[in-house]
Amino acid sequence: MKVAVISDSLPGYHRLWSGAEIIAETLAEMLDGNGCMAFCVTAPFDKKPAKGGIEVLEVKTPLKRFGAISRNFPVDIGAIRGVYRVLKMKRPDIVHINAKYLFLPAVVASWRLGIPVVFTVPDYFIFCPTTFIRRPDGRSCESYHGKDCHNCLTLLGEGFLKKMVSAVPAVFTRSLLALRAKGFDYILRKLPAYVVLSESSKERLVRYGIPEEKVRLIYHYRLAAPEETKEEITNPSAVFVGWLTEENGVDVLVRAFIKAQKELPEARLYLIGTGKEGFIKGLKREVAEAGINGKVVFLGKKENSEALSIISKCDVTVAPHQWPKEFGPVILIEALAMGKPVIASRIGATDEFVSDGENGFLVDDYRSPAAFAEKLALLLSDRRLAREMGGRHKGRTGFVRDDSSSRKMKELYRSLLARHEKAG
Repeated sequence: MKVAVISDSLPGYHRLWSGAEIIAETLAEMLDGNGCMAFCVTAPFDKKPAKGGIEVLEVKTPLKRFGAISRNFPVDIGAIRGVYRVLKMKRPDIVHINAKYLFLPAVVASWRLGIPVVFTVPDYFIFCPTTFIRRPDGRSCESYHGKDCHNCLTLLGEGFLKKMVSAVPAVFTRSLLALRAKGFDYILRKLPAYVVLSESSKERLVRYGIPEEKVRLIYHYRLAAPEETKEEITNPSAVFVGWLTEENGVDVLVRAFIKAQKELPEARLYLIGTGKEGFIKGLKREVAEAGINGKVVFLGKKENSEALSIISKCDVTVAPHQWPKEFGPVILIEALAMGKPVIASRIGATDEFVSDGENGFLVDDYRSPAAFAEKLALLLSDRRLAREMGGRHKGRTGFVRDDSSSRKMKELYRSLLARHEKAG
């Protein structure tokens, strides 16, 4: 069985990637040589490939610079044509999409070629043009897409779409968003199979109207081996890994650490990742004004294996996300699997992996720096407690070393192919 895995970017081939791309890479590696022949399709490489192994093919994405416009509407004809040509050449039995930008091109190309599609839901862009399902006032949005999404477009930052929204009448953007909703509704009804990575994600899809029998919970993620880095970690310490953004709560975390650091002057906070220059400058300014330069360490972007090494050396991992994450997020899963306690926002799927007071803490008032500061101070001041809590991860993250995922995925593929052949 030949499987094409579609991902917007991939570690080792692109400078920027996130947990969703790690999951896509893991899926291809899990399938290849295990009863399947897998290859990946992704956007043009922006660094010299440093990997061998699984075949990775790049397709042009000429309109990707338009961001949300080309992600929400099938206007990138070049990308559609590129994916179509690759799939026509390789003729996979299954196309497994784990992508946002390449989602629409891959769906259109696969349907044109009559290839069954499986979609792993990496986040909620299928329901939300901004991907965050988060209202401008910070509250989670429990609605689904439509014309009222116009009120949330301010969350798109300073990109092309935001400029367009400010330049045209609201009635036009509301109509465009209503059209987008109808298009995605049609696609989501026609997709034959979904893979989710948490029960909360499955529940959201079912509430939306996806038949439950189409949705499978399969944890296709494996923990990579840590790779030693040159950074020296000073304890007590906390670490965050991911995009340095407001949506990920990094500003809340920095303010929480400033509060906690008053009681623990030797503590350090390590931030792994990158983000918009203005946002990061603002964080550094707050750190400087608090007089704790050197206590908050910006390490920049790291390979996943390097980030895992740093997580293993820190006492606590923090996941202060302000929007529901499909899979915990990945940093949370990795830290727990490595025996580290996690302080996380009680939002999305976090309570499926973190048991409050057992292997970490869940923060209900996740927009409050004081709420995070309280938990940080507790674990950073009592490293023995941190070690004890980290040791209670078994049963919550055992799937990262479970080989049953590839079997379950192949069973899904076979059932999908059987239905496809029966339908003619």
